[in-house]
Amino acid sequence: MSRLGGFEAVINAVLFDLDETLLDRTNSLKAFLRDQFERYAGHLGDVQRDEWCARFLVLDRRGHVHKSVVYPAILSEFGGRAAYAEALLADYRARCSGFAQPFDGMAEALTALRARGLSLGIVTNGETAFQSRHVEALELDRLVDAVLISEREGLRKPDAALFLRAANACCAEPSRCLFVGDNPVADVLGAHAVGMKTAWFRSSAQWPEGAASNPGPSINHLSEVLRLVN
Repeated sequence: MSRLGGFEAVINAVLFDLDETLLDRTNSLKAFLRDQFERYAGHLGDVQRDEWCARFLVLDRRGHVHKSVVYPAILSEFGGRAAYAEALLADYRARCSGFAQPFDGMAEALTALRARGLSLGIVTNGETAFQSRHVEALELDRLVDAVLISEREGLRKPDAALFLRAANACCAEPSRCLFVGDNPVADVLGAHAVGMKTAWFRSSAQWPEGAASNPGPSINHLSEVLRLVN
């Protein structure tokens, strides 16, 4: 149980988003795409590997566009074989987690937080099997107390009910939770709306114009969570 720096609030649970917060999704995806390109190059059309990877990331929009849309679109753009879209999607689902990379200091930060007696949880949008494989690949299942995945829960961030369920899973009142995430709306404003303290993990995200202002501190490295909770 710790006091959040700068806030008059006792914190006894820290909740994290997964993609682009604990998991370095962009670099993990780049590594997978380079491997996938080499294995399927003969079916992808008139395109070089780096151009394929760069265009995929644009179409993917930081995970906001489903890969069942991305693969047909990118094959069409480069004159690839449309019939391979399903095979590429199945390959992505099965093999992407093998390239999972954590952000620097992830394991050390989570271990230190647990050593201080804090409960830890993950709240992520996505498909259950796919996200579970990434949790296991990063060995997060042994580092946190609860993992809530939107498909399994039947709720998606920023739904207030999902944040409240996560607080309950960590045996903490929402007002005594700190939520750390990269998405300004789904993570930061969503958690703030249920009374949680928040920290925006900026990564490469931009705060959207027209959105409510950031209600808490911003961080650039997971080690900074330890300085917030002391």
